Order: sequence, then structure tokens, then C-alpha cells
Amino acid sequence: MKHAILVGLAGVLLLFGACGDDSGVVNDPPDCIGTGVTCAVDADCCAGECNALTFQCSRVPGTCLAEEAECLSGPDCCSFSCVNYRCSGDQCTSDNQTCDDDGECCSGICLSGTCAPLNPACKTSGNTCGSNAECCSSLCKDGLCNNAPSYCTQAGDTCTTDPECCGGLCSIVDGAALGTCLTPPSNGATGCDGAGEVCGSGADYNGGELPQCGGECCSRACFPFGPTGVLVCQPPSGCRPTGETCSADSDCCGSVGSPDGAVSNVTCEKVAPNTVGRCNNGNSCSPAGAICRLQSISCNANANCCAGNVLQEDTCVQDNLGIPRCAIAECPAGDPTCGCTDPQAKVGMTCASSADCCGLPCVPVPGQEFQSVCAGACVPEGGTCTNSVDCCSGLPCTIPGGATSGTCGPPQGCASYGQACDATNLCCNNVTCTNGTCGQIIL
Repeated sequence: MKHAILVGLAGVLLLFGACGDDSGVVNDPPDCIGTGVTCAVDADCCAGECNALTFQCSRVPGTCLAEEAECLSGPDCCSFSCVNYRCSGDQCTSDNQTCDDDGECCSGICLSGTCAPLNPACKTSGNTCGSNAECCSSLCKDGLCNNAPSYCTQAGDTCTTDPECCGGLCSIVDGAALGTCLTPPSNGATGCDGAGEVCGSGADYNGGELPQCGGECCSRACFPFGPTGVLVCQPPSGCRPTGETCSADSDCCGSVGSPDGAVSNVTCEKVAPNTVGRCNNGNSCSPAGAICRLQSISCNANANCCAGNVLQEDTCVQDNLGIPRCAIAECPAGDPTCGCTDPQAKVGMTCASSADCCGLPCVPVPGQEFQSVCAGACVPEGGTCTNSVDCCSGLPCTIPGGATSGTCGPPQGCASYGQACDATNLCCNNVTCTNGTCGQIIL
């Protein structure tokens, strides 16, 4: 389906965008592969990124192609304008301004000589802006709506493929070059915001107070995104709790086959024909990995963990980002793997989240759908991760939209929120290094 979209896009460009520039020269379509198409190495892709997990060409948030680079659509280019298969040196034309070519417009739509808005409710990326609130991305930078406040594209903003979007869904009208990101609808999940979405005060955050209890985030973790400092809902470690995006039941905490799945029976609720949905509440106690309330602090989360009621037994434990998660059933007294006296004793054990690993990463076992285990150390560059705290300090975890895991790296030059820090390994965006960790977990 993604390939068909790109073929359609090429057709649109042939009809409207490849009629030649001012010189009258008509450029051939680029030999490189467009976003969303299967690839083998980075050099195959127009955007220069072949995702190590999906083996599809993707865009790295915050990166773009310079003037005269080969392109297939506006979002490929720093100017957000792709005309005649080449990135324009001129910034894309904003909504409701005059135009001659679809490729000139930030929306990709030149209708009767005017750039028609792609999203009438907000300004999509590339458009001129005066405040963060005007932009679908919630980030107005240098007078332009910016598409990279987070590691994925925000709901309502410009997209060409599903994996670009935080919600894993890109809606493109037949015959159009560009679409907009959607939040996956679901009948069995809460209305919280999923991982990657801007939260709290967003781009207006300047080091002040963080939202209590994680604000509107399904993960209960609204913290600064390393490269930008914008507050975004952080991905929780390990399995995905209620409300987070999923593509299969096995992505969700408490699905059949995972810890506590036999009693909780959580499923990934999808609305046809969408391939991405959201994890529902299940039908029993809160399974290992689910968001819970701590004994001492309540954030209106469930106390009924399958491992035992939180108020009677200490079954709600904070993961490596400080998110309260239901733990796997308590081990027998005297077992060296009990508690956190020796985190290395946890290595190789089954886990639902890093809360089961004394803060060590809880990473998926390749080829085993429901199996995750505690890793022995931070995940190096190129390794599989579920959030940035899984990765060694300075390496971000890049997760495709709608996916539950990604890859660590490449180095971003600073430590993300929750990662280790010291005098030589500084935190991104001047976040305070507190007791060797970037930031301070707020509940």
C-alpha cells in the first residue's frame, strides 16, 4: 500500500510538478528510493535513511534535503518545496497565497492559483507562523511551522507515509501528494495522548514545572525531547500500556502469551481498515507493565495489579523513566533475584518493563513475539530499544510511528531525559543533572 502511495505521488508530480522550472528543463524522477519503500542501505534512499528495523526509507526528524537535491515531495526538503523533482531554494508558499505549481505550496495543493490549506484547523509545517499555537506541530521556529518538535510527526501535520506519524497513520486523499497524521481511533482505550505527541506546555516549556502525574500522556511521562527541549509524551519501557499505539496484541501489556495475559486478556483495538490501533483495558486485574499507583502517591491509576493489590503489597514499581508500572508476580523470599539488591541477577529474566529489571533495559527477544528480557547493560548504538533510557547515554531511541520499539543512535551530542550524566556527559537543553541522571522524575 505504501508503495502504491508513492507511485501515485510520482504520478501527481509528473502531472503537476514536473512541467519544468523557469529554464524549461524537465528533470527525470530521481533514482533514489522514496520514503516508505523497502531499502537495503542508507544510500538507497532519497532522504538518506534506511530504517534498521523496518528496512524502509524514512525521514530522520530535524533533517532535510538542501537546495537542488533530488526529491519526491515537499517534506523531503528544508524549504518544504519540491518542484520538478528538485528541492527549491525558496521557502514553500504558505496557505492562501498565490502559486503556479503544487510543489511550491507547503500544502502540496495549488488550486486555481492559490495554495489551499492541507489542514484548515491549523498551519501545517513550512507555513509562516507567529506562535506555537498556530502550528499543527505546536512548534513555530524562526517564523515557520517546524515538523520536528518530537521524534515523530504530530497529529494533523504533513505526512506521506504511516511510519512518520506518532499515531502510525497518515491519511492521504486519492490523487494528493501529501496527507495529515491521524490519532488511531479505538473503542476500548482511553483518550490519553500517545508516545511522541507534544504535551503540557510543549514548545513553551523553558525549564519550569513539569505536569504532575505526566499530564495527558498515556505513559504518565511528559518530559523534554532531547534534541528540541519540547515537552512530549515519552515512550514507556517494555510493553505498551492502555491507550498507547499498537499494531498487534503482542505489543500490549497483558496480552495473551505475555505475563498476566491469561487473566487480563488485553488486546490491540483497531478500527478497520487501520493497521494501527491502541491497547485496551483488558477484562481483569492490571497486568505486569500496566500503569499503576504507587503505595505513597496516587495519580488516579489502578491499585489492582495482578501481582497483588498495591495498597497491601508493594507491586507497583517505577521503571527506568520513573513511570509507575505493575510488576511481575513477586518472587519467593530468599531468591537472589528478588528485589534490587543485585540488578545483575535480573539479567536474562522475563520482564514486562524495566520496572522488573531494577532499571536495566527490558528489551524484546528477536523472533519471539511475546518475550522480553532484562538486558545486562545499556543498549549500544544500533541495538533495539523501547525508550531512550534503554540506550547508552547520548544515544536517542528512534521509534517509527505506531511501533513499540526502535534503534539506539546515532549520538546526539547530549544525554536525553532520564539518561546518565556527569560533568563531561551533559544533559540536552540545559536540563539539570540530578544524582547522575538527567532531570528529576515528577509524580
